[in-house]
Amino acid sequence: MLKIGGAVTLVLVGLFTLPIPFGSLKITGSDKVTVQDVMVAGDIHEPVNILQISTEKLKSRLAKDLRVEEAQIRYQLPLTMEVHIVERKAVAVVPAQFGYLTIDSKGQVIASEPAIQDTSVPMISGVKAGNILLGDTVVDKPILAALEYLNSLDENTFKNIAEVNIGDPDAIMAYTVSGVQIRLGDGKDLPKKAELTQSMLQDIKKTHGNVQYIDVNISSPYIKTDVIPEGKKHQNGAPTTETSSTKKDDTKQDKQGHVEDKR
Repeated sequence: MLKIGGAVTLVLVGLFTLPIPFGSLKITGSDKVTVQDVMVAGDIHEPVNILQISTEKLKSRLAKDLRVEEAQIRYQLPLTMEVHIVERKAVAVVPAQFGYLTIDSKGQVIASEPAIQDTSVPMISGVKAGNILLGDTVVDKPILAALEYLNSLDENTFKNIAEVNIGDPDAIMAYTVSGVQIRLGDGKDLPKKAELTQSMLQDIKKTHGNVQYIDVNISSPYIKTDVIPEGKKHQNGAPTTETSSTKKDDTKQDKQGHVEDKR
């Protein structure tokens, strides 16, 4: 029994200390981060021995990779260490002194290019980010306000936003990909304004006429439209255009024919 116990101990010591191959690495969640990237980050050498890999050290080092939001490590039978990568996602592009910065949801710069490379995310316009380097985190309050608004949108609405202009921090403007202006006002209550944006962009699909802009003022949100009334035409047969403001809580019509529909 002592001999068997001693042999088992020697095998275990060898597995934990000697360069003996044991198990394999598997990367999931990303097509950008490779097994080789993970081995370099974790200071892992060939032959791979998963018993000798420090998971905490590996997660800590991968967190410094600008492509990685988080690394999750788990084990699979029979002898596989799975490293699941949660990729860091771009949220906006910001003009800088010498090009354009791509930033994530927390304001960290994850790419810096002389020209815009990622057109799938909104532009934050009206300011320049200044001398910010790759890996730095933006601290500009107006930029962070724009990020808070964008982070509060659902996925479909986010895809519909082309630009957030913060040139005037007290009169922030967003624009949809179709050119509809969204008046956000100041940087307060942005999650609520994002929620209103979502519902009001749905409302304008039912609106007759051209939408001039929507105002997501928390106390009195409304949609400004050019309404084309049915049956009302000029003498030459062309339809007339009237301007209306569609609000969310009541309905009234003033002497000039402007309609406010507060539902």
